[in-house]
Amino acid sequence: MQFSFLGNLVTGSGPVHTLMITLALVGMIIAVIIWVMELSGRTITSKGIVKNNVKWDATTVATIAICAALYIVGRPIQFQFVPGIGGFNPTLALAPILSVLFGLPGAIGVTFSMPVGDAISGALTVGSVAGFLSHTFVTWLPYKMVKNADFKKASNVISFYVWGIIIGPIIHAIVIPGWLDFTHTVPPAVAWAGVTASIIINHMLTAAVVSAILMPILYPIVKSRGMYWQDRYQVGEEE
Repeated sequence: MQFSFLGNLVTGSGPVHTLMITLALVGMIIAVIIWVMELSGRTITSKGIVKNNVKWDATTVATIAICAALYIVGRPIQFQFVPGIGGFNPTLALAPILSVLFGLPGAIGVTFSMPVGDAISGALTVGSVAGFLSHTFVTWLPYKMVKNADFKKASNVISFYVWGIIIGPIIHAIVIPGWLDFTHTVPPAVAWAGVTASIIINHMLTAAVVSAILMPILYPIVKSRGMYWQDRYQVGEEE
């Protein structure tokens, strides 16, 4: 059948199922490497591994704290699809927005707030490991790949949607279900159908709408206050 591979995936059998779990585990390993590198002051660019030049001052710490707080505060307001695992929460749509506006501090604030947010919302499980690491691809990835946050330019809008609304969430939708399936936290059908559906709704559909509204509003404000990440540090440049 045309969609037999989907049947194999949700039933937990076949080579496609094995491939998806492998991709999920590889994604988690890559996420760990990314954060070890970034927190040690290095980052990867087209020119190789260079200094990320993030200024670890009071402003950076405050930015991380504020982004984390914004991401956490709305977490308890969630309509659960899969109890304790996934559901609809529009707060999750903020991930690429905060990261593209505030850079690495925004990505850190959002990503590392995940376990705390899960605990507050009553969703702290083994799956939270993947939720934390997988958020790298909806925060760090758009931060690195979107060259500018000014939505007045069509190329910036396209780049944001490609990396922050399509590619990042697709990886996210492989890593989390794959980990939940691998650890037998939930049955394969629940992981690949229910959890994937919640990721698509939160990080793709909802984020697409929320970003279109908030980015044109927030970018000029953040820029005028000197908080836009490219005005605070330049990756790879000598300090």
